Amino acid sequence: MSAPAQVPPDAAGRDKAVQAMCDAVDAGDAEAFGAWFADDAAYRFNAGEPVHGRPGVIQATRGAIGAMPWVRHHVDQVAHVGDQLFCRFTITTAAAGETEVALPCVTVIWVADGEIVDYRVHMDLSPLS
Repeated sequence: MSAPAQVPPDAAGRDKAVQAMCDAVDAGDAEAFGAWFADDAAYRFNAGEPVHGRPGVIQATRGAIGAMPWVRHHVDQVAHVGDQLFCRFTITTAAAGETEVALPCVTVIWVADGEIVDYRVHMDLSPLS
Protein backbone atom coordinates (compact mmCIF):
# COMPACT_ATOMS: atom_id res chain seq x y z
CA MET A 1 0.00 0.00 0.00
CA SER A 2 1.23 3.51 -0.76
CA ALA A 3 2.37 5.71 2.09
CA PRO A 4 -0.28 8.21 3.20
CA ALA A 5 -0.29 11.40 1.14
CA GLN A 6 -0.96 14.81 2.67
CA VAL A 7 -3.38 17.28 1.09
CA PRO A 8 -1.69 20.70 1.35
CA PRO A 9 -3.51 23.56 3.09
CA ASP A 10 -3.02 26.06 0.25
CA ALA A 11 -5.18 26.31 -2.89
CA ALA A 12 -2.32 25.75 -5.36
CA GLY A 13 -1.15 22.69 -3.45
CA ARG A 14 -4.68 21.32 -3.27
CA ASP A 15 -5.10 21.81 -7.03
CA LYS A 16 -1.93 19.76 -7.56
CA ALA A 17 -3.20 17.09 -5.15
CA VAL A 18 -6.47 16.79 -7.10
CA GLN A 19 -4.47 16.38 -10.33
CA ALA A 20 -2.28 13.74 -8.66
CA MET A 21 -5.39 11.83 -7.54
CA CYS A 22 -6.73 11.91 -11.10
CA ASP A 23 -3.37 10.81 -12.51
CA ALA A 24 -3.34 7.84 -10.11
CA VAL A 25 -6.78 6.66 -11.26
CA ASP A 26 -5.87 7.22 -14.92
CA ALA A 27 -2.76 5.05 -14.38
CA GLY A 28 -4.86 2.32 -12.73
CA ASP A 29 -3.12 2.85 -9.37
CA ALA A 30 -5.88 2.46 -6.78
CA GLU A 31 -3.35 2.34 -3.92
CA ALA A 32 -1.88 5.75 -4.83
CA PHE A 33 -5.40 7.18 -5.03
CA GLY A 34 -6.33 5.65 -1.68
CA ALA A 35 -3.21 7.08 -0.01
CA TRP A 36 -4.91 10.51 0.13
CA PHE A 37 -7.72 9.19 2.38
CA ALA A 38 -7.96 9.05 6.16
CA ASP A 39 -8.20 5.60 7.76
CA ASP A 40 -11.89 6.25 8.54
CA ALA A 41 -12.80 8.20 5.38
CA ALA A 42 -16.19 7.91 3.69
CA TYR A 43 -16.43 7.51 -0.10
CA ARG A 44 -19.71 7.62 -1.98
CA PHE A 45 -20.36 7.21 -5.70
CA ASN A 46 -23.69 8.66 -6.85
CA ALA A 47 -26.59 7.18 -4.86
CA GLY A 48 -24.66 4.06 -3.85
CA GLU A 49 -23.97 3.09 -0.28
CA PRO A 50 -20.94 4.83 1.17
CA VAL A 51 -17.70 2.89 1.52
CA HIS A 52 -15.77 3.45 4.75
CA GLY A 53 -12.03 3.32 5.37
CA ARG A 54 -8.95 3.54 3.17
CA PRO A 55 -9.00 -0.20 2.26
CA GLY A 56 -12.63 0.15 1.14
CA VAL A 57 -11.77 3.19 -0.98
CA ILE A 58 -8.94 1.28 -2.62
CA GLN A 59 -11.17 -1.73 -3.32
CA ALA A 60 -13.97 0.46 -4.74
CA THR A 61 -11.45 2.31 -6.91
CA ARG A 62 -10.04 -0.97 -8.25
CA GLY A 63 -13.58 -2.00 -9.16
CA ALA A 64 -14.31 1.29 -10.94
CA ILE A 65 -11.02 1.16 -12.86
CA GLY A 66 -11.68 -2.45 -13.86
CA ALA A 67 -15.18 -1.61 -15.13
CA MET A 68 -13.86 0.68 -17.86
CA PRO A 69 -11.43 -0.14 -20.67
CA TRP A 70 -9.50 3.07 -19.87
CA VAL A 71 -10.18 6.41 -18.22
CA ARG A 72 -8.77 9.95 -18.47
CA HIS A 73 -9.65 12.81 -16.12
CA HIS A 74 -9.53 16.44 -17.19
CA VAL A 75 -9.78 18.85 -14.27
CA ASP A 76 -12.07 21.67 -15.40
CA GLN A 77 -12.28 23.55 -12.09
CA VAL A 78 -11.50 23.27 -8.40
CA ALA A 79 -13.36 25.65 -6.07
CA HIS A 80 -12.02 25.98 -2.53
CA VAL A 81 -14.53 26.61 0.25
CA GLY A 82 -12.93 26.22 3.65
CA ASP A 83 -12.03 22.56 4.14
CA GLN A 84 -14.03 21.47 1.09
CA LEU A 85 -13.05 21.22 -2.55
CA PHE A 86 -15.71 21.29 -5.25
CA CYS A 87 -14.16 19.70 -8.33
CA ARG A 88 -15.59 19.71 -11.83
CA PHE A 89 -14.14 17.14 -14.23
CA THR A 90 -14.63 15.80 -17.72
CA ILE A 91 -13.94 12.09 -17.62
CA THR A 92 -13.28 10.39 -20.92
CA THR A 93 -13.55 6.64 -21.49
CA ALA A 94 -14.90 4.18 -24.04
CA ALA A 95 -18.49 2.99 -24.23
CA ALA A 96 -19.73 -0.16 -25.91
CA GLY A 97 -18.18 -0.54 -29.33
CA GLU A 98 -15.13 1.51 -28.24
CA THR A 99 -16.93 4.80 -28.91
CA GLU A 100 -15.20 7.51 -26.89
CA VAL A 101 -17.50 9.36 -24.48
CA ALA A 102 -16.98 12.37 -22.24
CA LEU A 103 -18.75 12.21 -18.88
CA PRO A 104 -19.33 15.32 -16.78
CA CYS A 105 -18.50 14.78 -13.12
CA VAL A 106 -18.58 16.79 -9.90
CA THR A 107 -16.76 15.59 -6.81
CA VAL A 108 -16.99 17.14 -3.36
CA ILE A 109 -13.94 16.49 -1.19
CA TRP A 110 -13.77 17.30 2.52
CA VAL A 111 -10.27 17.56 4.00
CA ALA A 112 -9.30 17.45 7.69
CA ASP A 113 -5.75 17.38 9.04
CA GLY A 114 -4.33 16.96 5.54
CA GLU A 115 -6.37 13.85 4.67
CA ILE A 116 -9.59 13.27 2.78
CA VAL A 117 -12.33 12.40 5.27
CA ASP A 118 -15.31 12.50 2.88
CA TYR A 119 -15.37 12.10 -0.93
CA ARG A 120 -18.59 12.20 -2.96
CA VAL A 121 -18.78 11.61 -6.70
CA HIS A 122 -21.74 12.79 -8.78
CA MET A 123 -21.60 11.55 -12.38
CA ASP A 124 -24.04 10.56 -15.11
CA LEU A 125 -23.01 7.13 -16.41
CA SER A 126 -25.91 6.75 -18.86
CA PRO A 127 -23.76 7.51 -21.96
CA LEU A 128 -21.88 4.27 -21.26
CA SER A 129 -24.93 2.08 -21.86
